[in-house]
Amino acid sequence: MLILACDTSDSTCCAGLYRDGEELGYELSMERKTHSETFMPLVARVFEKLSLTYDDIDEIAVTVGPGSFTGIRIGLSAILGMAAAKPKKIIPVSSTMALARSCENVSFDKEKTCFIPCFDARNNRVFAQATDGDTFDTVMAEGAYDALEVARKIASDLQDRYNSFIVVGSGADPMSKAIEKECPFINVQYAKGAVILPKGVALAAARTQALLAEQIKASYCAVSRAERYHTGDELK
Repeated sequence: MLILACDTSDSTCCAGLYRDGEELGYELSMERKTHSETFMPLVARVFEKLSLTYDDIDEIAVTVGPGSFTGIRIGLSAILGMAAAKPKKIIPVSSTMALARSCENVSFDKEKTCFIPCFDARNNRVFAQATDGDTFDTVMAEGAYDALEVARKIASDLQDRYNSFIVVGSGADPMSKAIEKECPFINVQYAKGAVILPKGVALAAARTQALLAEQIKASYCAVSRAERYHTGDELK
């Protein structure tokens, strides 16, 4: 099984090829350009480097959110366009789970550690979930949260189950302030610079069912600013 694993849900974008779980090669872009400029050339380079083509792959794994509304749309539009031209099944992957699976725990006991993958959603909000550091089972559902909500969840429920916490992603700054306020004595490390890698997408995809292209939908976990203005429910 040859899978193309992709992400455009945050400030970076990436793509990689995996055969039966083995990484063949990948590329990560941290350019300050829109994903509409960088993503498809990046995918083309990955295929070229490995002397493979789109015809060779069996399925495509792609992050569907949450994260950047524009980034998600760009990635999904590109992948759905490819699948429309030459049909392939698509594996929709949670962005926060892909972020968690992109990281390595080198400091704490895996069985007693909880990952908090999170993206900065502005105004002290984060797109986040919590996963078990060993099994990567979800222990707090993915969603759009006030950072204080997540910290209170840690204090009320997760702190009794886990000895250590690793907060990864661009939401680490608001989360650090919230944790300092709500549960300042927990054992926690922050990795603000952590980003989604293709291996994280591929690992998350291994536990997710492949779907037909017409079944794929974005998972924004929130409404866009344009939609809020349209309905009169502006940022609060």
